[in-house]
Amino acid sequence: MPKSLPNPPVSPSPDKLQGFIANLPGVACQIELQEDGSFTFPYVSEGCLILFGIPPDDLQNDAFCFLNLIHPEDIPSLLDTLKKSAQTLCFWNWEGRITLRGGETKWISLGATPQSTPSGLPRWEGIILNTTQSKLGELEVKRVQQQLLELSSHIQDAKEQERLRIAREVHDEIGSLLTAIKMDLSWMTQRLPKDNHTLTGKAKTIEELVNRAITSASNLAHRLRPGFLDCFGIIAAIEIEAQEFSKRSGISCTIIKSQESIELPETYSITLFRVCQEALNNILKHAHAKHVQIEIVKGTDHLELIISDDGVGFSEVARNKPRSFGLRGVQERVAHLGGTVKIASTLGKGTQIAIFVPLMEETPQQALFGDTSI
Repeated sequence: MPKSLPNPPVSPSPDKLQGFIANLPGVACQIELQEDGSFTFPYVSEGCLILFGIPPDDLQNDAFCFLNLIHPEDIPSLLDTLKKSAQTLCFWNWEGRITLRGGETKWISLGATPQSTPSGLPRWEGIILNTTQSKLGELEVKRVQQQLLELSSHIQDAKEQERLRIAREVHDEIGSLLTAIKMDLSWMTQRLPKDNHTLTGKAKTIEELVNRAITSASNLAHRLRPGFLDCFGIIAAIEIEAQEFSKRSGISCTIIKSQESIELPETYSITLFRVCQEALNNILKHAHAKHVQIEIVKGTDHLELIISDDGVGFSEVARNKPRSFGLRGVQERVAHLGGTVKIASTLGKGTQIAIFVPLMEETPQQALFGDTSI
């Protein structure tokens, strides 16, 4: 018994095809490049009237009807993507704005596949969609994200200014009062009866307490705002912080620097110093490291701060856990300066935090008060 041949594929009827195209949520079209660099629309579906507000025949007769709708700022990207697709015969993808005759603005997305023609010039077949709602939602998300970033930056600046104020009060007022108490106590101790061991012993105890209070006040002022950062700059501040870190933790710390002194605007110095503090604090609490390396390099228009340790490392899951605020704080601080943070960590092989910050000139107001805009 002879084998039956497979049924040939059934092509849709012209009426069904036209019905399908008519119901597309956009404009089906053919776009053909001309020798003078312009383009025409050999075919445009009925959706043209809904999307563009012009009949398909008008667009087929004059492609400038389409160009006249494109927002002036988006015309260069349209022509650039067209040129690239024509040269490489790659998929043409473009998104931009159009302004209708009544003044309404829409976002549209064009996607078309190029095909060679007998003339050697490409012809694209594709669809133009109305993406206004999704684009406006995307822009709103970006706007809210930018506002949150600005709010976070404002909070950080406000915290730094408050820390500076408190540090100065602790150093100038409380430090001065404690020093005065110590001087008066010394005067009184010299006049106590030498044979009254109870009084002299109590005076010595009080003096020791005052000395401890002076040391605590100095340490508190340092933690709030390290004075050597303002006096000697970011390199010296990081070196001293690394020395203190090694004393507290017993972890050796190596500093690699491109130059002995790097001058930076105050907001940059504070941010990079706080980032370094946070990284060292994380290493102390979590890394179980034996050695830390801090590299700070200034280029012509950027600065790199790289902090590496040989500790236990962490997984991506641990990095993204809900209450992992330390690294997020680092990223927010660096983003405030327009920089980027790259974190590389392998379990058992340590962690590296690489910070890249573009350098821009700071205004006098920012240098004194930080960016206080809301």
